[in-house]
Amino acid sequence: MKESALTKTSFAGLSATFVGNGIGRFAYIALMPALISSGWFSKGEASYLGVATLVGYLLGAPLANYLVRRFTTGQIMRSAMVMCSLSYLACAFPDAPLLWFYFWRTLAGVGGAILMVMAAPAVLRYFSEGIRGRVSGVVFSGIGLGAMMSGTLIPLLILQSVSAAWLGMGSICLLLTIINWRTWDIPLPDQAVGAKTHEDHQTKVSSAAVALILSAYTLNAIGYLPHTLFWVDYIVRELHMSLWIGGLCWAVFGIGAALGPLFTGQMGDRFGFKQCLIACFMLKAFGVVLPLLSNHLNGLLVSSFLVGAFTPGIVALVSAYTLECVGIHKHRRAWSIMTFSFAVSQAVVGYIMAYVVSDSISYRPLFLVSSMALLISAICILFTRVKPVDTANVKIIN
Repeated sequence: MKESALTKTSFAGLSATFVGNGIGRFAYIALMPALISSGWFSKGEASYLGVATLVGYLLGAPLANYLVRRFTTGQIMRSAMVMCSLSYLACAFPDAPLLWFYFWRTLAGVGGAILMVMAAPAVLRYFSEGIRGRVSGVVFSGIGLGAMMSGTLIPLLILQSVSAAWLGMGSICLLLTIINWRTWDIPLPDQAVGAKTHEDHQTKVSSAAVALILSAYTLNAIGYLPHTLFWVDYIVRELHMSLWIGGLCWAVFGIGAALGPLFTGQMGDRFGFKQCLIACFMLKAFGVVLPLLSNHLNGLLVSSFLVGAFTPGIVALVSAYTLECVGIHKHRRAWSIMTFSFAVSQAVVGYIMAYVVSDSISYRPLFLVSSMALLISAICILFTRVKPVDTANVKIIN
């Protein structure tokens, strides 16, 4: 019987990335122009609030490793999903002090990082090696589905009020948290039940190869920042298009982000993770630089789709490639290091970008910087040398 990539367990992983990153992180991008135009925040304040989420993400990545030694996976996953839900519900009060918003946007980043670190390693251990790329795609497609939903619903909710948009996003997160509440009660990897092997088959890989993958993933954080911090604001206020156009472009970003991991995961299983990663970095670099070549709506939509598709698509591939490199038992720790490095990069460079654009008249130079970072990522992967061991005799217990 053919093993399915979409099960109750993989759906729980999808929901975790949906709540933690699709909504917890990315819905704020669609909200940002309305927050500025309605007078909730200045451009600088709104930009720094976006960076607060990145700082929280930086804190959350190492925190996940600390928590997993003291609590079960279920307790951690549920708590992080509740945290992300509350981070939106608590921001629905326009008269709250600015520090209140900084606090909750930081917590959204903490929760998002914990869910990003925990979801894939927790889920992938239940599936055989030949399907893990597709399962990884299912898990990380939650990022895109959340972005797509926020880009579609936020312009509608803002017609009621900005507070309604905050409440709507928080309510969706809370609903998914409740739906998957009992799923996380099943024995998960920290309890050493589920996917087991007769022995820990690991890839014989040089430390140089791991360092190159880490470098590529770190630079990938720079590559996606303009689109995930300023894209809607760039379209609406710099290009003088409507909020509906901005929402449309963000929804297309979300559609790409929902489909991208599914596509890249399948291609990774079929053609190999290294080859797919090189192609994805190149295509993403083109998507990032495209706004410098064309401000036509079609060009903006193509850029939205490409960057959207390969933002979580690359995450899914890197997670699966890391698993291939270090083995199943070391995956969570290695993925935590990858996530932490990614978080440091995006927090530092995101702060620099927010500082630069707060006094700048244009976002356009950021697209050039980010596309160059992605090209270097492709070169890093090109020089990796990974030789998997024979895993034909690995037995997966479902």
